[in-house]
Amino acid sequence: MKNYSVITDVGRKRKSNQDNYYVGENWCIVADGMGGHKGGETASRCAIEIIKTNLAQQAFGVDSLLKGAIADANKALYNMSINDPSLEGMGTTAVLCYFEGAVAYVAHVGDSRAYHLTELGLRQLTNDHSIVQQLIESGTITPKEAKTHPQKNLITRAIGTESTIDVDVCTVNIKEGDYILLCTDGLTSFVSDSEIEAVVKAMGLDDAVTKLVNMANSSGGTDNITIVLIKV
Repeated sequence: MKNYSVITDVGRKRKSNQDNYYVGENWCIVADGMGGHKGGETASRCAIEIIKTNLAQQAFGVDSLLKGAIADANKALYNMSINDPSLEGMGTTAVLCYFEGAVAYVAHVGDSRAYHLTELGLRQLTNDHSIVQQLIESGTITPKEAKTHPQKNLITRAIGTESTIDVDVCTVNIKEGDYILLCTDGLTSFVSDSEIEAVVKAMGLDDAVTKLVNMANSSGGTDNITIVLIKV
């Protein structure tokens, strides 16, 4: 990956950073661990390492490759959590983007997000696996109400918490000048989509990710914040 910037920040309230990320030649990933200091950091770090090993093999079509890599990570983390009492209950979100020609494949589990920015605007590519997203889809609450809902941090799907996992994969056509942004909910809980769009359009890559972290911290900063920003 040539034109990209990445940042991770502990935030203003947390004592440790349980987020992890990786940027390779043609793919990148962001993961948000949970399960306490040791469990959360272990989950996000190990999931990325296992996925990295799987993607290096490139033995299948991209869709199957991504789903298989995340499934292998899920199996390994689940076994770790049931065999080590100190890791009980650990898990991690993951959002992964794999580039192949003019197509970006996005796979995700949990509420870490992927966005696509073009001259037409910013579009969220992923759909949060969370309690509040289910409430939004059922019409029980509005997206605005979701921002302050008491269950806004509860996710319905994570790597390592169950013996099997469902992985969502979508594709998007990309062209020169487009942006792909991956982030944990430490950003999106405090910075709106319109604010993200404005910052990315106005600044260079490094300045944009720094500005977005500063905005998240200024608006609360109660969670770790990780952003990968790529310009196609």
